[in-house]
This record gives sequence, C-alpha cells and structure tokens, in this order.
Amino acid sequence: MNILLQELKMTYRTLIAYTISMIAIFCFFLVFFESFSKDTAILEKLLSNFPKEFKAALGLSDINMSELIGYLSFLFNYLVLIGSIFSLKLSISALSEEIRTKTADFLFSKPVTRTQLFISKLLAVICNITIQNLIIFPAFYLIIFIFLPNQDLNFKLFTLMCLSIFLVQLFFIGIGFIVAVSFKKIRSVMPMTLGIVFLYFILEFINQSISDKKLALLTPFAYFKGSDIIKLSAFQGKYIACVLLVFILGSLISLFIYHKKDIPSVS
Repeated sequence: MNILLQELKMTYRTLIAYTISMIAIFCFFLVFFESFSKDTAILEKLLSNFPKEFKAALGLSDINMSELIGYLSFLFNYLVLIGSIFSLKLSISALSEEIRTKTADFLFSKPVTRTQLFISKLLAVICNITIQNLIIFPAFYLIIFIFLPNQDLNFKLFTLMCLSIFLVQLFFIGIGFIVAVSFKKIRSVMPMTLGIVFLYFILEFINQSISDKKLALLTPFAYFKGSDIIKLSAFQGKYIACVLLVFILGSLISLFIYHKKDIPSVS
C-alpha cells in the first residue's frame, strides 16, 4: 500500500497536467462548433478537391461535421491520442524510474517481492487513468451543457466515445510495461513514448487510407473510431478482446521478465 501511495504521489502532477490539457482542448474546440458547423459546406468544397484516401486519413470521410456528435467523433480522435501518451508515459516510467534514477538497490532491499512491486505499480497506473477518466467525462458533459445548451447530444454515443479513451489507455499500459522491462536502461521516457504512440497513430492514418481490416487490428486507434461508434451505437467485441488481450498478456509477460531481469547496482 505504501508503494502504491508513493507512486500516486509521484505522478499526481502529470495526472493534473494531462487532464487539464484534455479539458482545455475539448473546451477550445467546442467553442467554435456553432460557427464551424455553419461553414461545413466550405470545408466539404475544399476537401472535394482531395482524394478520398486523404479525407479518410483525416477521419472526415464518413462523418457529418455540422452535427455535434459528428464533430465530437472527430475531436475524440485527438483526445484519445493525448490520453494514450499519458498512459504510455506512466507505464514506461513506472518500471524504469528506479533504474533511471539509480534507486533500484534501495527499493529492492525492502521486504517486498518483485511481484508486490509490480502489482503496486500496475495499480498506480490504472488508478491514474481511472481518476483521469472520472474527471474528464463529467467535465466534457458540463462544457457541452454550458456552451451548447440548445444542441441535441446523444448521451449513449457520447459515453461510448469517452469510454474509448480508457480502453485505448489500457492497451498502451500493456505495451508500456513490455517496453519498460525490455530495455536495460531508458534514459528518457518522453521521446520513446511519443515515438511509440505516433507509430500506432501513423498506422491508423495508413489504415484509414487503404481500409485494410488486418492492419486495423495492429493499431488501437482503429478500434473505437467515432464514426464506427455513431454507425453501430456500440463497440465491436473483437476490438475489446484485442485491448484486454494486449493488456493482460503485456502485464503477465512484463511480470515474468521483471522477475528475471538483472537490476544494475548504483556503483
């Protein structure tokens, strides 16, 4: 419990920063919705000059930007991206922090097993993303209520879009833990985090352009697209299974490697 609390204490500033950033971005874009929705015809005319693949890559091929839920589906693509960076950064840091700061010897000298350490760090990361999602969901809804009180909002679709952030974050926790235990020492977490997340995001751009179902399985950004949520009013079971599989297998494989891993001494 002490390790869990210490991990939460060490990461609360990051939690606050990313949560405020997501709320600020949501608020910023929502302020311009009404004026933007009136000029949708101009955007459509502009995009008509580009190939369908280009519009698909931007996520604009099968949504109506003049409707609030369509506008939100586009915006959530980038909110999911920010949430993914947050969860991956936390998960990589959780298992590499002591090695990077040369405090691993001290930590492992305590009367706790590596399994206990691993579980505490995993719970800390899950607590962080859970707290974040419990904050942003009512915050997003309140912002919509304040700025667009006359707009009809499909609450079910909105809830599913918010939940998609949490699910994609679970995927990146599994990836992040594997990355953290696979390297002897990670000197800087943020560059690695951005590289991994944007690699998956680029894969989604390619997937949107060529509509390859096999490629869609490789990137979590294809699992819970806003346009699919609007079309189906639900998540697809196979993608939920993929998220859980990566999260569970990633955690178990990381725990196994963490047990076997040689921890360099301070000297």
